Amino acid sequence: MQKDRKNVVSHAAAYLLARGVPGIIAFLAIPLFSRLLDPEGYGKCAIAAATAAMVSALTFQWVRLSFVRYLPAAKGNPRPLKSTVLTCQLLVVGIEGIVTLAIYLLPTPASWRSIAGICWMIIAAQSLFELCCEQARAMIQPRYYMGLQLTRVGLSTGLGAVFIVSGLGWWGPLMGIIVGNLLPALYAWWRDWRSTTLGIDREMLHRICVYGIPLSLTVGLSFVISSSDRYIIAYYLGEGAAGVYSVAVDFTSQTLTLLLMTISLAIVPLAMRSWENDDHEGARLQMRHNSILLLAVGIPAVAGMILLAPSIAHSFLGKSFRVDAARIIPIIAFGTFLAGYKAYYLDTAFQFAHRTIYQVWIVLIAAIVNVALNLLVMRYTALGIIGAAGASVIAYVISMALTAYYGRRHFALPFPVRDFLQVLVASGTMALALCLIRDYRGTIALATQIATGTTVYSAILFAFNFQDVRTVIVQRLAKRGAAASAVHVADAQ
Repeated sequence: MQKDRKNVVSHAAAYLLARGVPGIIAFLAIPLFSRLLDPEGYGKCAIAAATAAMVSALTFQWVRLSFVRYLPAAKGNPRPLKSTVLTCQLLVVGIEGIVTLAIYLLPTPASWRSIAGICWMIIAAQSLFELCCEQARAMIQPRYYMGLQLTRVGLSTGLGAVFIVSGLGWWGPLMGIIVGNLLPALYAWWRDWRSTTLGIDREMLHRICVYGIPLSLTVGLSFVISSSDRYIIAYYLGEGAAGVYSVAVDFTSQTLTLLLMTISLAIVPLAMRSWENDDHEGARLQMRHNSILLLAVGIPAVAGMILLAPSIAHSFLGKSFRVDAARIIPIIAFGTFLAGYKAYYLDTAFQFAHRTIYQVWIVLIAAIVNVALNLLVMRYTALGIIGAAGASVIAYVISMALTAYYGRRHFALPFPVRDFLQVLVASGTMALALCLIRDYRGTIALATQIATGTTVYSAILFAFNFQDVRTVIVQRLAKRGAAASAVHVADAQ
């Protein structure tokens, strides 16, 4: 038990650096761009980036997720899998290039033509980069993974800012994304893929399609839930309102998703490996750790964002974004946690059992609900962006409930009730402490608030002996004390 826990913690720490350091840079890019662009410019940039992300999820995730799932099982002969995956990837890029060309040649809306080319370049560069990263993750190479991610986000952010200042405006961040993805992808291609030949193994293709296409549709529909509101807001309220909404969503979701994704990146591949080795009980144990860490990190983070939203917006966002962003950050934080817990824990029940098609129907229902509620809110109420954020939360609640209900029929994921209650009590105590100091503003005030909340939360968990952390610390201190005493006695003799 302790060995498994130590393994999980070490992998989580490695991927915390691998995703955390690049994530901090990406996190800082949002306040940077919110100061360099006005709400309308940020809205245009966000809509183009969301379009590229949605298309990429629908057309490439099936390849990447299948690659991660089956590479550990390939053992000493990954060539059929890599050849099939690479060929499928390039074929999809080519088909999307033809579609992009058709948009320019045919009488299509001007709004499509304005972003079609840049979106295709983003999709092509990102798809290559993400495939290279998935190999590093599947082979459990967190340092290499971190290097790729750090290079990508550093180039994207730095070049994006340079391009804006140079006069490209809202096109600047998009061009930065293209270059930032392409350069490290070319290096990884030369390192890991240059000997891979093109070709399709029919049996492997069948496995990839059966497993991956439902997942790709699931991820793509999840993007509909998280991004469709931006299009609807832009249509009814204008691109400026969409820009304000996008800043709040991007800032909040990237922060919280980074924390939750880090845990999943560390644990789920280990659980999959145990499952492939017929150690089903070991896989369940790993997933229990996954659930505990997701709850222990996500719940206090949401509580902190809810209470400190005005202080966060004041410290990080441009002046024209702050007031409205502070109003919706709490709602977005709650919805992001629900989406993350579903994606990184509940959804794995279908993935272990190779029943990923169920995810498609569940997310499709949630996506329809989200779009319908957004349209109703925009047309018949005055709630504006607050209503849009609330609609997304309702969609996430529905998808989470359906996933939990139907997922248990295929793979009974354990839920750590005792640990969950301890986290709730600790988070509630932290919230009470933050209520006393939440009205202060400024970077120093926010740092103090975060430090206070973290200290109170950690102290309560320590008192509960959460996950035996107190026992482990006491034992280590006792061993060090005994070793020091032995040295002292030896010196005395």
